[in-house]
Amino acid sequence: MIYTMYSDSAILYDPKFPRYLVIDPILDLSVNEPGLLTFSVPDTHPAASRIRKLVSVVKVYRDGRVIFRGRVIKDERNLSGQTKYTAEGCLAYLIDSMCDPYEFTGTPAEFFAFLINRHNASVSVNQQFLIGNCTVTADSEIESHSVLYDSTWQVLKERLVKRYGGYLYVTYNYLEKPVLNWLAYPPDTSTQTIQFGENLIDIAVTKDADETYTACVPLGARMSSIDPAYESDARLTVADVNDGDPHLIDSANAAIYGTIYAPMSLTTWDTIKTPTNLLQKGLAWLASSGARLKETISLTAVDLHSLDADVECFQFLDRVIVTCGDICPQAEFVLTKMTIPLQDPANMRITLGDSRISLVTENTGKIADAVGRIESIEADYVTNSEATEIVQHEITNNTSILQSAQQILLSALEDYVTTSDFNALQSSIETTLSVMAGTIEANFTETTSDISTLNGDVSQQFEVIRGFIRMIASGIVIGKSTSQIKLKLENDILYFFTGDEDSVSTENAIAYFSSGKLYVNTVQILTGMRIGPFAWMPESDNLNFKLLE
Repeated sequence: MIYTMYSDSAILYDPKFPRYLVIDPILDLSVNEPGLLTFSVPDTHPAASRIRKLVSVVKVYRDGRVIFRGRVIKDERNLSGQTKYTAEGCLAYLIDSMCDPYEFTGTPAEFFAFLINRHNASVSVNQQFLIGNCTVTADSEIESHSVLYDSTWQVLKERLVKRYGGYLYVTYNYLEKPVLNWLAYPPDTSTQTIQFGENLIDIAVTKDADETYTACVPLGARMSSIDPAYESDARLTVADVNDGDPHLIDSANAAIYGTIYAPMSLTTWDTIKTPTNLLQKGLAWLASSGARLKETISLTAVDLHSLDADVECFQFLDRVIVTCGDICPQAEFVLTKMTIPLQDPANMRITLGDSRISLVTENTGKIADAVGRIESIEADYVTNSEATEIVQHEITNNTSILQSAQQILLSALEDYVTTSDFNALQSSIETTLSVMAGTIEANFTETTSDISTLNGDVSQQFEVIRGFIRMIASGIVIGKSTSQIKLKLENDILYFFTGDEDSVSTENAIAYFSSGKLYVNTVQILTGMRIGPFAWMPESDNLNFKLLE
């Protein structure tokens, strides 16, 4: 694992070159915060004079990929001829823009895009964000308005993240421009785990009661949005369905810890417009988030990627499985903070946040149950009505599976079918169009089934060749199941690649077209190469460059 640093196009730190070394470069990343990079530069450094506060774009790369982008906000010079710099991450660009008074109605994703577009319209190109994925949802359309002049960052944190949860997550496109995402839950689970006796060095488990509450006053939408007759900013309460009392108290926990009210910002839901729904929301919040001790794990662990390149390295906001015996029974935590000494990554310190169960884990039982019901149909016949009943039941009861991009593709024969109805040789060509969360996929499948019956047993040989065209959020992917090479069209770049389409970049692609140019790592020319009227032509034991007639 190699970390490098740049200021604009100038090298700041590269361990391969002794001239380009800095002192104590440390990168701190924290959830829903811009992050900080600190480092000291001696006067003898070739790029010492090229670092300018608020102007220079500072980047940190890990194995050639950007993991941090920001700007220098502070410098401190000492008598030893060194200058210490502090750079803040690009999320801080959102502090630069002013969010003027507004009125908004729509989904969380639309509100998110609304704020980012406002920000982009008022700042320079280097301070702008591309709008990425938003997976945060609400029970209904949200209504938000403000008469204040706040920074975009303040509005994002107070009116989006605090009210609806989620993680602000910056990624970078192929041009290394920042892409801002708002995710309900981190997308990836690290294949590298943390285990006592393997890669764990030190651990401290903290249970924090600072955000533990035993009482709250739930507030819903403004009454003026429910009844135009209201002219004040009064909000809906639960008083009408709670014996006239707008307060909710967890009596059992209040008897132990005392009565501790939650701040209004945590128990205000603009989308709720009925007292009954507000009561249910308030009780659910008080029983889960409110009355729960916040548990974090601070630990030092060896990133085994530095010892074995085949082991996946830890990534910020990864979900990490931790097993530490009695101190911490096996659980999944979100990697919410990383402190990385770039010159000594083996001493990286990470902090893991609240224990969570991933949506995939929650739905595993549901998926298994659905598969079991389908397989339980008698082997010798299937009818459309049975299949339809199963599909309808599972769609109704497992909406969350579909929302989390889990695909259920079910096919039923048009007519009543038994195993004896098949011919000895069946050939079919099938095209399916599958719509998933964020993906449209066209599959072209040619299937040849050779079926023979012997003593009541059925044997089949299938030869399947499947091609596909997938339209995903980042572009269009074309491929074939029998080929490792795929194509991806993404804005103004065309990739030729192998592996995962979500992680393809200019660094790992086989080749790519961009801005009218072709980039290839290795070129093998069999007969000759022509440049305008000239050509390189092989002749017996040499290579000639000549003008073509």
